Amino acid sequence: MGFIDQNRKLYYRFRRRFAHVADTVSDKYPEIVGAFARDGSVIADVGGGAQCAFAQQCRNSHIVALDISAAELGRNHDVEDRRVADVTRHMPLPDFSCDIVASRYVVEHLRGVERFAEESYRVLKPGGVFITLFPNRNAPFSLINRALSVSAARKVAYALKEEAARWDVFPAYYEYCSPGVFRRLLESKGFTSVDVKVTYSQSTYYSFFFPLALLVLCYEWILARLNLTALSAHVLVCAKKPLPAGEQNSSQRQFQQQSMVASDVVA
Repeated sequence: MGFIDQNRKLYYRFRRRFAHVADTVSDKYPEIVGAFARDGSVIADVGGGAQCAFAQQCRNSHIVALDISAAELGRNHDVEDRRVADVTRHMPLPDFSCDIVASRYVVEHLRGVERFAEESYRVLKPGGVFITLFPNRNAPFSLINRALSVSAARKVAYALKEEAARWDVFPAYYEYCSPGVFRRLLESKGFTSVDVKVTYSQSTYYSFFFPLALLVLCYEWILARLNLTALSAHVLVCAKKPLPAGEQNSSQRQFQQQSMVASDVVA
């Protein structure tokens, strides 16, 4: 067993002692989208690329995969409706056509997040839901990523992350990628009931070297205890496009119930 493997083994054995560490929110993302989907829902999977993370949870929905890369979409066998699109310019969907617009680890790679928010609002039906998951720009791993060139970030990822061989590493800009800033962006575009949840676990990024991972475990434990959301690791945002005034009460109750499911998943 190599040096890095030994450090990872020690890290995963030790991390069980930290109560705040659970499965990553990325692993739970499909369940979160599934909590908002209904039979017959139309879901835009933004940045879906080569696969749809929530295809199994939303089998009775119509999923539209949107990605800037035609090559990535060509490898997507989870979704039949695949469309090449730059969502910071235009989403190739009609007004009021989607029940859900969902993305996972996409917005940090966009230059033009404001336009993406506007396009999402346009294509959502009244009462539709916007869901996105992204890394906090203030997390240490994000600060490191921002300091590295794309080629350097790719080399580091391939060397240190077990699953990195399956990744394409894209430039990251982190526009609006913090809890409060993203909330204000969506509210300024007309979204209501903007529900922001954060998680603090990020030590797996450093599992290649146990002493460093232990230091980060302690750091994130302190953040979680003090509820310092501005320094969290990952941010999940669920927001609603409002209905006409007469229909808002029942829709609001339903959104709150669905959001509570998402809260239980993230907790």
